Amino acid sequence: MRALLLILTTLCLVACASTPSGDGGGTAYQASYDTRLADKAQFGRLVIAPVNFGKPSRNYLAEHEARIDRMVAQRLAEAGYEVLPSELFETAWKEGVRNWGEPYNPGTGKLNDTVFQYVLGETVKALAAEGRVQAIVFTNLEELQVYFSPSGNHQAHFLGVTRRPSSRGGDGVSADFDWVQGVDAVGLYVNVFDLKLQRLYNGAGGIEVTEYLNLKPSTPRWTREKTVLDNESFINEGLDLALKPWLQP
Repeated sequence: MRALLLILTTLCLVACASTPSGDGGGTAYQASYDTRLADKAQFGRLVIAPVNFGKPSRNYLAEHEARIDRMVAQRLAEAGYEVLPSELFETAWKEGVRNWGEPYNPGTGKLNDTVFQYVLGETVKALAAEGRVQAIVFTNLEELQVYFSPSGNHQAHFLGVTRRPSSRGGDGVSADFDWVQGVDAVGLYVNVFDLKLQRLYNGAGGIEVTEYLNLKPSTPRWTREKTVLDNESFINEGLDLALKPWLQP
């Protein structure tokens, strides 16, 4: 019961800390960092979880998770950490799912908090018994709403980055266009836990706006890009912001 209460408390703290917000004012995300994580004798062997901590990513973002995880793994390895195969986590997680059920509803993508707590608790216990993993890294690609400034260069500031809007299909944006409306964007949230589910790190970085201003309709509207997360410069900037407080404190 105590372990489940800890998981519930941790889940609540992370959910509150990583809830996507609107215009971030251009300021970087306020990361939290436990300096014990720098002790590689204690936390040098990491596994990147192939599931989110909390709610799953939107489908159009989830298809890019494996690539982002590989990029995170490369940075961790360059910093001197040993990144163990994700199959270690996946095997333990699947056993937990067999015992407690699937935490995610594949139809709605919604999270069953109680089932998630049980499955994660069993996963962590299995990893501790196996003996190799010392800490778990969760990488969430999260959709958030951002807002472009109504004047000047119409910039959006979120999770430490600044982005300008993209528009297509017309000669230009009319002067009376309503810029004060939420637009979808994506950010990377990184959480690291020890095997007692004590949080060692929480950071985030903005990546890109995932909608463009479609000028073809009589009333221009924001429309999902057909291709997202294809700008390596934007991705690397987001990774830098999400990981730098940990890897380069």
